[in-house]
Amino acid sequence: MRKLTGLKSLSLLIALGSSLLLSTTANAGVDCIEHPESEWMHVLDMQKKIVNEYGFAIKKFQTSGDCYEIYGWGLNQAKTEFVKLEVYFDTKTGEIVKKKED
Repeated sequence: MRKLTGLKSLSLLIALGSSLLLSTTANAGVDCIEHPESEWMHVLDMQKKIVNEYGFAIKKFQTSGDCYEIYGWGLNQAKTEFVKLEVYFDTKTGEIVKKKED
């Protein structure tokens, strides 16, 4: 294995630091409670809740830190038209933690 020296190692450290910063700030401003994974709602149950109880259509479902997160569509606050949504949910209860409309 080759040793990195000088400018190459500094560049690598900066790149690694930047990627870590971006990954930890991806869900900045979202305060989901940390639960042990054994207490998390099963993914399929969570997706059913999102569709059946909240009425959202899911385009993308993922885990983001201590939250479940979706990108999809739902009715706007006035309930007059469908809009793009980004929504974060508590992994244990399935409650909405943050909802952003486009």
